[in-house]
Amino acid sequence: MWFDSWQDIGTIALTTLVIYLALIFILQIAGKRSIAKLNIFDLVVTVALGSILASVMLTGSLSIADGLAAFISLAFLQWLVAYVSVRLGWFKQVIRSDARLLLLDGEFLRDEMKAERVTQDEVVAAVRKEGHGRIEDIAAVVLETDGSLSVIVDPPAAQYSALRPLLKGDDLSES
Repeated sequence: MWFDSWQDIGTIALTTLVIYLALIFILQIAGKRSIAKLNIFDLVVTVALGSILASVMLTGSLSIADGLAAFISLAFLQWLVAYVSVRLGWFKQVIRSDARLLLLDGEFLRDEMKAERVTQDEVVAAVRKEGHGRIEDIAAVVLETDGSLSVIVDPPAAQYSALRPLLKGDDLSES
């Protein structure tokens, strides 16, 4: 159907405005973690928020109060998971992935790349994007927890304290 009534359109517009403003307010209170680069947990929360937002805006099955309760619950759960993962290392391991070396001192770590489903071309593209032309001049390429690739120049990698936890296989937050 193309058009039901102006009242339905007005209701959707008003509901969208209220729920949109409420979402901005809730995310502001929830903090920067809610809108930072996404890891898997953040992505799930974002998709859930979008689904709730769409349901409240476009269906009559959820009231604005229902939507707000769901938003607040998700924001609280995200805060709680972040809070607990900072305090309990084992919980962090369950929720978040670790950073992983893909290239070390100019050598591709093929097993690591295969495990992370990253191609050599993607690693080389990250090196180029950082303005470097020689793989041999790269100390490390790291697949970060948010899926981005970090490039560290001037081997050997062992001289960089930020890479030591990855070289030892330790958890990044422990150092």
